[in-house]
Amino acid sequence: MKHLHVVFIRPSRYDDEGYVVRFWRGVLPSNTLCCLESLTRGVAESGGLGPDVRVTVDAFDDTVQRVPIRRIAKINRRSDTTVVVGFVGVQTNQFMRASDLALELRDAGVQVMIGGFHVSGMLALFENPAPELQRLLDRGVTLVKGEVEAPGVMAMLLRDAMNSTMKPVYDIREFPNLADAPVPLANGKLQRRFFGRRTATIDTSRGCPFNCSFCTIINVQGHKMRYRPASLVLKAIEENYARGIRFYFFTDDNFSRNPVWEEIFDGLVALREQGLKIRFMMQTDTQAHRIPNFVEKAAQAGCYLAFIGMESVNPKNLEAVGKRHNRTQEYEQMVEMWHQYSVLVHVGYIIGLPFDSLESVPGDMEYLRNQIQVDLASLFMLTPLPGSRDHWQMVQDKMLLDAEYNDYDGLHETFQHGLMPNGAWRAAYDAAMHVFYSKENIIAALLRTEPQNYRQVLGLSIWYRYAALEGLHPMATGVFRLKDRRSRRPVFPREGMLRYGWRRITDSFHGLKVYAGLFFEFQEIWMLTRRPEDPRWATLADLRAKWIEVQRRIADYSLQERYSDAAHELQALLSSTAERLRQLSRTGSQVSFPVRRRLRKKAADVERYLRTFDERPRGWNHVVDAERFVTQNIIAGYEEAAIRYVAKRRQFNAFRRDLVERMKTGRFWSINVLRIPYAMVCEIFFASRFAVHFLAHI
Repeated sequence: MKHLHVVFIRPSRYDDEGYVVRFWRGVLPSNTLCCLESLTRGVAESGGLGPDVRVTVDAFDDTVQRVPIRRIAKINRRSDTTVVVGFVGVQTNQFMRASDLALELRDAGVQVMIGGFHVSGMLALFENPAPELQRLLDRGVTLVKGEVEAPGVMAMLLRDAMNSTMKPVYDIREFPNLADAPVPLANGKLQRRFFGRRTATIDTSRGCPFNCSFCTIINVQGHKMRYRPASLVLKAIEENYARGIRFYFFTDDNFSRNPVWEEIFDGLVALREQGLKIRFMMQTDTQAHRIPNFVEKAAQAGCYLAFIGMESVNPKNLEAVGKRHNRTQEYEQMVEMWHQYSVLVHVGYIIGLPFDSLESVPGDMEYLRNQIQVDLASLFMLTPLPGSRDHWQMVQDKMLLDAEYNDYDGLHETFQHGLMPNGAWRAAYDAAMHVFYSKENIIAALLRTEPQNYRQVLGLSIWYRYAALEGLHPMATGVFRLKDRRSRRPVFPREGMLRYGWRRITDSFHGLKVYAGLFFEFQEIWMLTRRPEDPRWATLADLRAKWIEVQRRIADYSLQERYSDAAHELQALLSSTAERLRQLSRTGSQVSFPVRRRLRKKAADVERYLRTFDERPRGWNHVVDAERFVTQNIIAGYEEAAIRYVAKRRQFNAFRRDLVERMKTGRFWSINVLRIPYAMVCEIFFASRFAVHFLAHI
């Protein structure tokens, strides 16, 4: 009996220092890896390779585990076994890592094929293979363009591998009917290596009817929507539920354009009524809310988050990239409708579109977070990905493009932007991340979040805040970074043990320091947002929302030197705040007596300041002083008076920072040693409360 050993590998990528980007826990498992694993098993079980062929399938994810190259090569040396390795779903920023592994396997005599968006996109739009593809062809690596679920394609590939007659290029031009393609089932071994071990990915359709210039989907998977029958999708969800999968990410580029979206939603509603409490997030477009019943049925089916390709709030940018169906004047209405059905709105947003500039990006971010009020945003730097019209046009125009494919990750400047000089574009991106994932905006988002979605927003906010602080992309990171000394790009020298060890110690210490800072920071955020239905938190949400609106109006007035209007806005805010605090401090307001007493005192402070407001010297300094009073005495003062432990948390934050500063400067004699034990006890108490909240929801 012949033995065919098939190995599928999802490659990782290299960082700027040449090390493989690998994590102790990743974000989400690969849908493509599961698809091809299921497809291969299906071909083997159907007998398509003949009765005398035994097929073994292994799947490895280079982002969360070391690929056993030596073991694969050893299996290939067995006389009764033929090995073929397929690199799957290879994006442009993963291509160099996939190439290095492929060449290493070829040197060991292993048959290798590479597919994915980079290979398929380059072969789809250019007549001849690019140099990086030709390099692989010259070494005997097979390139696979297109989707191998097309009829008979996978069986053909496996037969050719079995007979050692693989072609240099397989040009698969037929788009498969997904009704005949197996639906991927979760791989239990791989699931355990990801943070969301109860979350799986699945594509229910492929293709997109729109024509965005930066998109590779339309040139690789086509404009026509192809879809899996709802019955197959629902069956797979039921089977995965028995394996412990409760959450899904539907990876369709645009779920709302799936012709059977309603059947899938109705089926999920029926499953939920039977006790299968499935929840999911999906990708869709800005016009999905206009489809009758789409949002309502999505919510009923268990959708808790819609990832929407907003891309920009500037109509000129949208026109420039062919995304004319995005109507910026409808953004607020769109978000409001999703929120009406308790669905979170997570938008994709591109920094570096043609009309973006250093001056416009900050204002656009303020508008996105304060006016449109999306819950989350994944920011990307515009990247001309091979397979997109943008990339093809830049090549035709002979524009200077970054030759380092590892940089095509949405986080690097890969071409010269017309309005932002070198370095400024990345600075604008980092600033945008810090604006959107600032402590203040996270608090605002959590205060308006429905209770059933609170944990998801809090967890994702921690993740994205970490990415903002570290200058990483949230979708390309994990819980704890692993750096294998031997997993380094061949063009970089291997570091000695001492140098490498010191690097890992400093990297780990820095990572732990960032995580510790987030732990303390999010304790306070949690305290300020954990019970939005309570009158105290509802009042805080209202105060913060009004203050954001007043700040926006004052900014408009300052541009026109309308001091009196700005002063009037502040006066109205102070007056309404005093009245709100008085109402909350009255008997019967469901607030404890000590809190009511503190709120009465705070209301008296506001009224006292208000009485002297008109007596102060006129001018913008008067406005600035009032703004300072609102932030420090009203907002921060209310938080400390109304919400238990907030004042203590801030006191110990200040004590900790002061203690660290004194130790850094060697002023040990000035440290209040007697306060340290008390601070440690309080820190344990705060940490325990915060940890119990998370453990109670796991």
